[in-house]
Amino acid sequence: MAIKLRVRLPAIDMPLAAATLGLIVLGLLMVYSATTVPGAHEGLWQKQLLWAGLAVAATWVAVAIPYRIFDTIAWPAYLVSILMLGAVLVAGSSALGAKRWLDLGPVRFQPSELATIATVWLLARTFDHPKLDLRKVSAWVFPLVLVLVPMALVAKEPDLGTSLAFPVTLVAMYFWAGMPAGQLLLGLSPVANVVLFFVTGSLWWFLGLFAVLLAVLRPRPLVLAIVIALNAGVCYAVPHLWSHMHDYQRRRIDTFLDPSNDPYGAGYQIIQSQIAIGSGGVTGKGYLQGSQKALAFLPMRHTDFVYSVVGEELGFLGSFAVVLLYALLILRGYRIALNARSRFASLMAVGLVTALFYHIMVNILMTIGWAPVTGLPLPLISYGGTALVVNAIQIGLLQNVALRIREG
Repeated sequence: MAIKLRVRLPAIDMPLAAATLGLIVLGLLMVYSATTVPGAHEGLWQKQLLWAGLAVAATWVAVAIPYRIFDTIAWPAYLVSILMLGAVLVAGSSALGAKRWLDLGPVRFQPSELATIATVWLLARTFDHPKLDLRKVSAWVFPLVLVLVPMALVAKEPDLGTSLAFPVTLVAMYFWAGMPAGQLLLGLSPVANVVLFFVTGSLWWFLGLFAVLLAVLRPRPLVLAIVIALNAGVCYAVPHLWSHMHDYQRRRIDTFLDPSNDPYGAGYQIIQSQIAIGSGGVTGKGYLQGSQKALAFLPMRHTDFVYSVVGEELGFLGSFAVVLLYALLILRGYRIALNARSRFASLMAVGLVTALFYHIMVNILMTIGWAPVTGLPLPLISYGGTALVVNAIQIGLLQNVALRIREG
């Protein structure tokens, strides 16, 4: 008599799990490759392997806890994260000119990574209100304040790249919570104001586009007055912003616009990254065979520029495969948000997957010279314990929603 064994897997999102596992394994391989060069980074892949095991455990915990508990603890988690960010500025550890880490015995971690999750929880809780009407100015001001506090603290470290993840996530959650697209565009106009000034060196481009936007949308008098006042303040402040920026921030912007301005200084990282990726061709030089990495020309090859190692050793095909895995991860995340019956769960999923998407896009575009060097690691692939564990928690929270997707 044949005995049939039935293994019942939990109703998690299997494509999301497969993409995540594939990226973690690839990350371990690339960190090993990047740290085989004799020098200070030898052996870091062993630490990353330990962190990967901890990340898997953290994912399981994030899946096991019903997501409504995160709704309940949103305020305490947010306040604790703000306190930790404040503690970083007072007693944090410094490296490479930035104070971003807290040391708890043998463990060093970045509170900014945890603050992202706590802020998403609180925003989801705030937007999950039956009487919320984002057409009213009063309804979107409070979430904006919630985001500006951690953003300002992280920017003060300074960590401009991570600080910008907070407003990017807020914009996505505004839209998902029901803010009209036209009103959202008006709200983003000060951002466009700043970007166009630094790209063109003039305010006239923005003023022309802003006039067209107002003519098309025809906002209510109160909204019109607020938007004009905000942009007038930005127009006044942005020419002075440059002189108050840190030297490294000014160099990064100059380097982004033209890396050749300082090929042996600020532009060195981008130029070497582009050389590494370009030299990989279609199929790459082969695993462990990268010359830019082996000769130590490529800086931060195990963290910020690990994607450059992928491009050099695995070529276009390997780089494109990484992009496809990330695309699968992001699309499944938004699909979970779309199908979730709980408004809180849906908003939480959107915030988490948008934060991941931001980090992925900025890092990859940075390595090919299409974005300034920000110091953001590549999620699930770059070396770094805090980042890997926090990314795993984000994925675990998405799987949490997938597992309970029919709960209201």
